[in-house]
Amino acid sequence: MDIIKLNPGGANCYLIKGSEGYLLIDTGMKGAAVKIRRQIRAYDIKPDQINHILITHDHYDHTGGLEELKEMTEAQVIIHADELKDNSKNKNQSNWLFRVLVKVIGAITPEGKPEAKIQPDVMIEGDLDLHEWGYSARIIHTPGHSPGSVCVVTDDGQCIAGDTLFNMFPRSHYPIIVYDRKKLADSYRRLEKEDCTVYHPGHGESITKENFQKRILNKGKYMKD
Repeated sequence: MDIIKLNPGGANCYLIKGSEGYLLIDTGMKGAAVKIRRQIRAYDIKPDQINHILITHDHYDHTGGLEELKEMTEAQVIIHADELKDNSKNKNQSNWLFRVLVKVIGAITPEGKPEAKIQPDVMIEGDLDLHEWGYSARIIHTPGHSPGSVCVVTDDGQCIAGDTLFNMFPRSHYPIIVYDRKKLADSYRRLEKEDCTVYHPGHGESITKENFQKRILNKGKYMKD
């Protein structure tokens, strides 16, 4: 499956083509809608061809463009129910260096404010099979970065991981924000069973299966119960 990567600023967004239109995964920061519209034009895609918008998790760099994109596309918005009802997602159990980095980013980034209230059209309670909607993929619940974080696993073995995986720093794919380390480790075990060949993170370039194994699964400090 061809996955289109978009770079509207803040976070990676992705497009998956279905039988009747497109699924957009995440919406970037505030103001991203104009950039996304310009970037999809290069693929001869019109905004009204985007039928669904999946929010992998409710952080401002992934949801900032949602309101404008919803208006532009009239797409249905999908999010996991746990993302909207668990206030503990603002905790951070990542390592001390990442915790300091998050505070610095929040202090210097104007958009680093509490997330806007999302009004979803579809609330996921567990996983969601997308085949009946025309997409050769599934949404799976992968809590850890936040309570309702999800990944998209395609039939051909690709994973769009949101911020469950990062690729911003050398030799590390661990998120800079982790609300629950144990749940994240469990999510990594689930992803291991999915046996994907490539992972498309919310930040940075794609991650190989080998590097997921080396930099996450083989790191005892990340996989502790």
